[in-house]
Amino acid sequence: MNLDPREIQLSIAIILVMFGVMFLVAGMLKLLARDILQSARKIATQSARISTSKRITEDLTRLTQSTAQLSDSINELVRTSAGVGAFLILTGILFIASAYFITVSIPA
Repeated sequence: MNLDPREIQLSIAIILVMFGVMFLVAGMLKLLARDILQSARKIATQSARISTSKRITEDLTRLTQSTAQLSDSINELVRTSAGVGAFLILTGILFIASAYFITVSIPA
């Protein structure tokens, strides 16, 4: 089976477009999955309220430190999730752009 160079270029371009679409969809889902992130934000808000309450006694110092650490961890998780989604979208766009340039370079 002899493959023409045009057929090889076209098949590579099609594969790149499929990967690009998959990365775009994964990035969009990652950015739009705010339901989970909203729950994490509520937990962070509640833990911040606990740590700033003036009614906490000395016996609960460890608890407030733990909730502050939990709040920091959840906030970092939210920021990291958005970064991963943006990276996936950018990678998908690069795949699709490279497929376009491969397709344009196919001789007629």
